[in-house]
Amino acid sequence: MTTVRGLLARLGRYALTGGAAAATDLGAFALLCPAVLPVPTAAACAFTLAALLNYTLTSYFVFRHPLGFKRLGLFLMVSLAGLTVNVGVTVAGAWALGLPVVAAKATGIGAAFLVNFWLNSVIVFRAARGRTPH
Repeated sequence: MTTVRGLLARLGRYALTGGAAAATDLGAFALLCPAVLPVPTAAACAFTLAALLNYTLTSYFVFRHPLGFKRLGLFLMVSLAGLTVNVGVTVAGAWALGLPVVAAKATGIGAAFLVNFWLNSVIVFRAARGRTPH
């Protein structure tokens, strides 16, 4: 069973890896767009690079699991679920609740962060029965 202290430590490490991925996403997008690639292509390439970095860092630094293609696929599906939550909460906050768009986006990011952390904990990086991650 995970202690509250261990869970908070893992959540803090997850925030650091997410921050590194966000900086990578933005930096790669800025380098690729628009001089090198069209906006949609640059955005997709930057997201992909950031997702791969995020998976690598999250595997080793947060959950202490080895890399694997099956786990990468699950991680990317969780990322898409997080994207859906992010956009849904952003739109609901801006349109239904009348929040300023930046506040709505910040709320969407926070909701997606928590959903992604939970899904990664219980699906992607769950510990095998009888063993703890190294």
